[in-house]
Amino acid sequence: MAVSSVLNALNLNSILPDKLKKAKIEILDSNGKKEKEIEVLFNPSQYMLSDSAVYAEQDATWRDSPLMNYKGGKASSLRMELFFDTGPVLTKSLISSQKATDVSKKVKQFTELVYIKGNLHAPPKVKFVWGSLSFTGVVTEIKSTYTKFMESGMPIQAKVEVEFLSVTDKKQKRKSPFESPDRTKCRMVREDLSIWDIAQNEYGDASKWKIIAKANGISNPLDIPPGTMLKVPAL
Repeated sequence: MAVSSVLNALNLNSILPDKLKKAKIEILDSNGKKEKEIEVLFNPSQYMLSDSAVYAEQDATWRDSPLMNYKGGKASSLRMELFFDTGPVLTKSLISSQKATDVSKKVKQFTELVYIKGNLHAPPKVKFVWGSLSFTGVVTEIKSTYTKFMESGMPIQAKVEVEFLSVTDKKQKRKSPFESPDRTKCRMVREDLSIWDIAQNEYGDASKWKIIAKANGISNPLDIPPGTMLKVPAL
């Protein structure tokens, strides 16, 4: 057996059992409690977390560029590639201490996370836990690539790309980056601060300028001289 093949076959987790903390995926029940746990064979070499927000452009003929209206946050995502190896485990003397098994059985544990679970009528929620990372969500995509086989054709190595999307409670709202309009305020119109800008800053939506215009008896939003104090009512 070539040296490279020997290194691929060695199970590093058995060599350093006390120093290597395994990543795991907890399968949650309908109450969010751990129902089952899947331990990965090898920790990922890296993972990628993504967070983003949704904005919509609104044409504004009085501006050189469109207004950007914040619509909300998108679900956070977690992506990684996991490695599976169920080939023969060799000792330092290159004697096999464990026979090869079908790696597809290990992979199947993960692919089942995208299928409907009977009592939930949906795929289960899961929690990926490793070190300081604890990510709760659902598995949305799994891509399996089998890379090594025994002479019989039995797969013994595989790479699995996994994507998780975070799940939030229906009552939970994303924190707004702007001040909530919980009381009537006063704002001054300036050369660089129009009534549309004020609506965007206070309400998060420039199209709500009509609320401010109505509260101040303004019929023409283009005819508001700089220095004018406007009442900004609470919604």
